[in-house]
Amino acid sequence: MANFNTLARLSFSSKLFLSLVILALVLLSILFLLIIPKMEKEQYEHEIRQVEQTIALNTQQLHLAVKYIRNDGKKNYELIRLNIESKLEKLSQSLKNLSSSEQESILKKFSKELSCPVALIDNSNKLSKHLNNKLNNDGYIQYKNSNQKVNSWKNYIKKHEENFCPSITSHLVYSMKFDKNSNLLLSCNSDLFYDHENNEEKKIKKYVQKSFSYTNHLHKGNTFLMWLNVEKANDKPLYNVKDKPKNNKYCISKLSDVKSINTGTLSANDILLASNGEPIIHTLNGKKALTWVRSINNDPVRRLIFLTTVYEEDLHNAMDKAFWKLFPAALMAFIFAILIGYLLFRKFSKSLDTLVNTSKQVQNGNLKFRSNIKGEDSIGQLGQTFDLMLDSMENNIKLLDLKVEERTQELKNSLDEKNTLLKEIHHRVKNNLAFTISLIKLQKRKVSDEKTKEVLTDIQERVYIMELVHRKLYESKDLNKIPFKKYIHELILDIKNAYYIEHLDIKLNLDDIPLDIEHALPCGLIINECLTNSLKYAFEKKSPHNFFEITFKKQASKYILEIADNGKGLPEKFDIYRSKSLGLRLIVSIAQKQLLGKIDYKNDGGLKYIISFES
Repeated sequence: MANFNTLARLSFSSKLFLSLVILALVLLSILFLLIIPKMEKEQYEHEIRQVEQTIALNTQQLHLAVKYIRNDGKKNYELIRLNIESKLEKLSQSLKNLSSSEQESILKKFSKELSCPVALIDNSNKLSKHLNNKLNNDGYIQYKNSNQKVNSWKNYIKKHEENFCPSITSHLVYSMKFDKNSNLLLSCNSDLFYDHENNEEKKIKKYVQKSFSYTNHLHKGNTFLMWLNVEKANDKPLYNVKDKPKNNKYCISKLSDVKSINTGTLSANDILLASNGEPIIHTLNGKKALTWVRSINNDPVRRLIFLTTVYEEDLHNAMDKAFWKLFPAALMAFIFAILIGYLLFRKFSKSLDTLVNTSKQVQNGNLKFRSNIKGEDSIGQLGQTFDLMLDSMENNIKLLDLKVEERTQELKNSLDEKNTLLKEIHHRVKNNLAFTISLIKLQKRKVSDEKTKEVLTDIQERVYIMELVHRKLYESKDLNKIPFKKYIHELILDIKNAYYIEHLDIKLNLDDIPLDIEHALPCGLIINECLTNSLKYAFEKKSPHNFFEITFKKQASKYILEIADNGKGLPEKFDIYRSKSLGLRLIVSIAQKQLLGKIDYKNDGGLKYIISFES
């Protein structure tokens, strides 16, 4: 209790210094107990990621290399053979009229250049005509026992195969007629044959083998590519020092840069189960090791596997130890920074606390609170400037509030006046148009000619469309938005009453979208013209199956208006853009010039207009 009272009586500077010392000790403890082990763990994981990134790069290169070699081999298959055939043809011509010894010399030289044995075969016994240029490989033996045609290629599978590698399992044999009694025969190991002719594959192998060494700076383990016999897989260690280079368990790929493998305690089943997964932890040469396995193909029998093995001690040794070298200097700098901070803070702590308290008061809405800090130093000047800024801010806020209130009232009065004037304008336009409609109706009663009545009815409907728009604007709270769906419903109802429509099913599929007067009025005029045209010309007789359909929707920023009927449509090769009909000319003109849109039409099973425009 006495110690606590003594601590409470210490000066603020002493408390501050003691707090900083305690904080330093806590931070150092955290550094030793948490940060350093975490850094080591992160560095170890970084080394693992480096290995895995290199493996991913190598795996991708292998996929591309294998794919390229296969595709390039297929593409060059015929080219290589044609090239060989051309060489053999030239060889055949050069052997003509030569002595036996000269022929033998040329054949030996040609075989050496081609890396494949070539000989003249006696047709009677299928034996070489030159004793020192005999053929005795597996391909020749199978050829000798067969009836191969002249000038044709034959691929003989090797018998008694002991090597699991896929690249030397066959012999290529080509027989060419030389004269009546003999043939020119090439019998070549397929591996030697394609290696000699395909230099691109050699370049790819060299590049891939070089990429395998990219992880050498990270570890002293193994990186290689091998063929694994899936059918022979078991739980015994795959590698055995007694294994012959040719065996049926595995085969080192020619893309690898090693002649033998060492997989330690790993079995074939371990490798297959870990393919494309997490690394396997096992023992290699008596050391703990991690092996990553990646499958290059998914063949159920001959699996191409890429393995990378890393000793765990290499990963730990690769971790950067520079941190411990810098730690003493960092610790000294840390302590020095605490001391400097303490000295500076002791001088300004009181003034800073006052400023902080003042800012909190202002933040809470007390704009009259001031710090009242005096002095000629930076803190004193900062306090005085802060108080002056608060004085100015308080006066500006009062002035701004007064101006905002005045301006808001002015805008409100102006807006109310404009809305009233606009409503009055629309109301008067509506009344004038309604009066015009009434005059037209009176005139219709005095006219006996039906055509004249029909013309007056058309005019009446066009005026009504405009009157209806202004009526909707007058009734609307927003003077720039007309409820288009309701507008069209009322428009259709009025047209039905005007033309006494009974035997026409009018279908409306309208999205509830508001439009301004610049778009609503032209759309209404187009619908009116289309409907009156359909009533006059589309239907030959009245029928309950007759229909007229209007569809209006919005797609992104575009509006789509579709108007269709199931009438007889337009005449064949009729062009609405060159029509002399007033109704059609109005429809096209309004769509293109007023709506600034595009109009299309279909004339199949009726007539359909498709009008699109942007808002």
